[in-house]
Amino acid sequence: MAGFPYGSARGLGGMQIFLGLAAMGLGSGDLVMGLTAMRYSSHRYFFNFSLLGTGIWTGLFFLIAGSLAASIREGRTAGCKIGAAQTMSLLNTFIFAPGLTGVSTISVFKSSYEWMHGYYGINGNSYYYYTEFRLMFYLEITLAVVGGLEFIFSIATASVCCCGGPYDQPAVNQVVPMPMMAFPTTVQQPVAPAPRPSYGFAERPGTTWNMGGPSTSVPPGGATGGDGQMVTLPAAELGVLYAKANNGAE
Repeated sequence: MAGFPYGSARGLGGMQIFLGLAAMGLGSGDLVMGLTAMRYSSHRYFFNFSLLGTGIWTGLFFLIAGSLAASIREGRTAGCKIGAAQTMSLLNTFIFAPGLTGVSTISVFKSSYEWMHGYYGINGNSYYYYTEFRLMFYLEITLAVVGGLEFIFSIATASVCCCGGPYDQPAVNQVVPMPMMAFPTTVQQPVAPAPRPSYGFAERPGTTWNMGGPSTSVPPGGATGGDGQMVTLPAAELGVLYAKANNGAE
């Protein structure tokens, strides 16, 4: 996966880890403030969105998504981690980040309402009750901002994991068939020795006229014809041929 931007994915994962820890810390503080406000309230049993602890459990999902993205390295498990980080980022984009932002925004209006009523002395609750709602007001504004930032970074992480590059796959050796080439094959045939020339007379016994070939002997009274075959001649004719051959040699 040479084309995958590992540095960008790890950077976005680090930002999601930071936002997840921030959401969990702010959510814990908001929950403590809500419980304290309930303690100092004149009517103990009331519902407040801060009691849901939305920042705690949504921040946990932010933290998981960021950890997966920050752990992406080259290797066999890179494809699995990229897919897991993309899935968690999409969940944060469509569910958890908007949920944190929405719940925190509603809590902001609730806290400002209780704070202003206490400031003007309408409900008759204690000073600490309105002080807690004032602190909750600031915490919930910060939680809404954290949810909006997580929404942006989750979209960026999912986009990088989806379009950053192809997954690692083992290289496949492609075999390209070579065209069959026809080469001429020359088979050297053995060359038969040239026939020995015949002069029309009988050879002497034990001699041969086959130069460079195997030694052959002609029996007395025999001669070879023009085709190299042995013929038998009478003694008188052999004498005449022998005389002619001697005269031609002189």
